[in-house]
Amino acid sequence: LTKVLNKKKYKKILIHFVNEDMMKAIEASHVKQTPILVWIHGVETEKWYRRWFNFTNDSSSLEKALASIKENKKRTDFMKSIYESTTLNIKFIFVSKWFKEAVAESDTNAFVKNYSIIHNVVDDQLFNYVKKDPEQRKKILSIRPFASHKYANDLSVKAILSLSTKPYFDELEFNIYGQGALFDEILAPVRSFSNVHIHNHFLPQGEIANIHKEHGLFLCPTRLDAQGVSMCESMSSGLIPITNGVTAIPEFVNDDCGFLAAREDGEGLAESIDYLYHHPKEFTRKSANAAQRMREQCSIHKIIDQELAEIMY
Repeated sequence: LTKVLNKKKYKKILIHFVNEDMMKAIEASHVKQTPILVWIHGVETEKWYRRWFNFTNDSSSLEKALASIKENKKRTDFMKSIYESTTLNIKFIFVSKWFKEAVAESDTNAFVKNYSIIHNVVDDQLFNYVKKDPEQRKKILSIRPFASHKYANDLSVKAILSLSTKPYFDELEFNIYGQGALFDEILAPVRSFSNVHIHNHFLPQGEIANIHKEHGLFLCPTRLDAQGVSMCESMSSGLIPITNGVTAIPEFVNDDCGFLAAREDGEGLAESIDYLYHHPKEFTRKSANAAQRMREQCSIHKIIDQELAEIMY
């Protein structure tokens, strides 16, 4: 990298998943004052205990995390050094305000002065909005990994079990897509319901866009999200997100376009679905608002313009 940088003059250096070796190579080159843009994704700037929810039932995960504390401290100390560097001409891109303040700065005990907030892009052309029939409020979609408790699929199960006591439960239809080590264990309590369809696989983007057209609600609880891209894609298609008002989620969802249950509140998720069942006009309004919000906040045109402004000028 040092040789490449010394060979010709570059207008800017763009980095994803920054690490110490990259920065050492830049510092060893002749281009120390070349403007640097660094996109921060998460793992490189988080403290080891940030994903606490993976330790509650799995001692081996906790043991691995404890064994990596020294390495994690080395990484976060490095991030602090570049966040506060006075020798490099460096700017950071974060996907949400919450992620910058509550994770990047908090976990490194640093203050980042030179930064922009640019969300992950949502393909609003692929995930286009077609007005929903009110009957689609009864069709609930979930597309989530089952590799970690971060995705809170257990809260979706709690919501379904709560709704199963309602007299209209058989009118609802749930389609759950995903894969991961926790798949069978988490979904076991709802496998017996004939209106809960479980699909142990992921979907290509084009198929996801088509499946969005068939549903009205997107059930996507969470314990840790810097944005929630699959949620945002579903909103672009006009699905109403049923999620938790934690971490960065309130930067993308409010009461005008979705539902924010409290932390760890599966019952609150069920109450949101129950409300929409009884208020079809609210479903139509919030669906349109969700699609509009994504076009204003995360559309291709919006995000590419923001990124080009950082890269080109």
